[in-house]
Amino acid sequence: MKFKSVIFDIDGVLVDVSQSYRQAIQKTVENFTGYYPTSEEIQKYKERGGLNNDWDLSEAIIIDQGKKVSKQEIIDKFQEYYLGKNWEGFITKEKLLLPKSTLQSLRKKYKLGILTGRPRAEAEFILEYFKIFELFEIIVAMEDTGDKPKPNPFGLKLALKKLEAPSCYFGDSIDDMKAAVSAQMIGIGVIPPTVKNGTLKERLFLGGAKIVVDRVTDAEVAVQKLESDSL
Repeated sequence: MKFKSVIFDIDGVLVDVSQSYRQAIQKTVENFTGYYPTSEEIQKYKERGGLNNDWDLSEAIIIDQGKKVSKQEIIDKFQEYYLGKNWEGFITKEKLLLPKSTLQSLRKKYKLGILTGRPRAEAEFILEYFKIFELFEIIVAMEDTGDKPKPNPFGLKLALKKLEAPSCYFGDSIDDMKAAVSAQMIGIGVIPPTVKNGTLKERLFLGGAKIVVDRVTDAEVAVQKLESDSL
């Protein structure tokens, strides 16, 4: 098929969150349990599916450590680490994975959109931080999906409705790929640069990814390949 738009997840796809969201998980769990989970352990939780939200993932590890903490306490502590008192927390450690020049090249051919599990304020902050906000026509964030987060296809269907154009979705989790399949879209799996365990690619394919790229910098090539293969 010929795509008219391309939709991206943010975390692990457009942005490296290994020193931000992932570190906030580690510090939050440590705060309540005294246990500091490794990056590899957090990735295993991610690959299980159903824990796309990092507040939920933090809670799952805390429970597995035999502790019971209210969800609001977990969220408040997590946000304290991630945002800091005035947006000077771990969020400032994030790094852009897909160069602005590549996004600009894609923007000449396709409408660009965002579907993310982030709260809208955090999504907009980081897109402005890297000066790429204006390249995206729509953003579907946590507030838009409510009680229907990924892998529920609601968010992707909403994004498609807003873009009014056939699209594909770049994501780095099994929940992302399941959402794409359920929305009758092409899912393109992305391996974040910090993931080294070798199992994520298989999990992405199991989730329904049409193809998986080892680097998100191959995004434009991947879209063109899918289009040429369908001719």
